[in-house]
Amino acid sequence: MFVINEVVTSLEKRVKTLEELAAKVAQTVVSKRKSITLEPMVPFERRVIHTTLQNHPKVKTESIGEEPY
Repeated sequence: MFVINEVVTSLEKRVKTLEELAAKVAQTVVSKRKSITLEPMVPFERRVIHTTLQNHPKVKTESIGEEPY
């Protein structure tokens, strides 16, 4: 049970980090009025970025490229 708790805690930290990244990048995009391309991410991470910014009034997100990322 300790291992499961540790994995959940690690996952929560990763989600929080990605949400903070999304907010920071959105702020930069709005202030500089330029698109920003992030490093390749696994589907879970991309979903966090898209979900975090889906209701942002001035930022649009899209995924480009092909798997495996």
